[in-house]
Amino acid sequence: MTHTANIFNPRERSVIALTTPRRNRLVELASQQKPAFGGSLHSGDISRARALADSTFDFVMVDLEHEGFDLPRLGDTLQWLISRRQMAKTGSLFPSPTPIVRLPHTLGERTMWIASQALDYGALGLILPYTEHAEDVEMMVRALRYPRREANGGVVGERRVWPKLASRYWGCADYDEYFDMADFWPLSEQGEIVLIAMVATPTALENIEEIASVPGLSGILFGAKHAWSALGRRGKTDLDDPDLVHFRSSVLAACQKNDIVAGTSLSGSAPVLGGGTVNVPYLERRIDEGFGFFLTQGNGRPELTR
Repeated sequence: MTHTANIFNPRERSVIALTTPRRNRLVELASQQKPAFGGSLHSGDISRARALADSTFDFVMVDLEHEGFDLPRLGDTLQWLISRRQMAKTGSLFPSPTPIVRLPHTLGERTMWIASQALDYGALGLILPYTEHAEDVEMMVRALRYPRREANGGVVGERRVWPKLASRYWGCADYDEYFDMADFWPLSEQGEIVLIAMVATPTALENIEEIASVPGLSGILFGAKHAWSALGRRGKTDLDDPDLVHFRSSVLAACQKNDIVAGTSLSGSAPVLGGGTVNVPYLERRIDEGFGFFLTQGNGRPELTR
């Protein structure tokens, strides 16, 4: 007789977590060394949220940095990113595409409470814009991990307990199931939350090795347009500029050295042709180099030639 695992049995819950599909599509694809593609929207843009919920994107960046800051609207936006049509197509009850929240730039302020509330609403990932120092990431990891019996990577968590909304959004059977998975991947093998540092300044480039080595960091997003501006350049971003190529290569090397995923944007510059169409040859070169996730325009995953 075949034994069926019982999700209400705590002894069997961890087995289920490692044998069922991942809740976080970016984690799932990164674990398989496959590229992930995401769109973006401003928090509160319900029409865009509905469109992206039915798209073929793997993840969606919900922008909490620009065009206003409102946490309850973030909660509403996350709900509109759930599509029963997608559930019927995929056979999965998990949020798809995976919602990842871009936090406001803190300018050195210690605003971990914003990140904590984004997770409490159900986000499966966070983007830290304009990260420049390893300490910025270290404090976020510590503030956003739940206390554990064993501190993976020497990181002791301090996140406070209020899983009511997030556990429901994730489709967890109970709070304990959420606690088991609400950790940073790849620091925790069964973690379903990604923490991504966006880098774009000369200071970040100087510290890229230290940033990438912080336990709990999942990946680094190279902000090409922002880096172009931070270098004092104007006009259309030249992605073949030697300074940008060096920055991009340094990000990739640091990520590969520390076994985390590297990403970049394909929006608003050379990778995007007229009408928001992705420049596929450019994209495939970045994939061949080792980049693992991409932010792009349009309404779904780009069609690759291979």
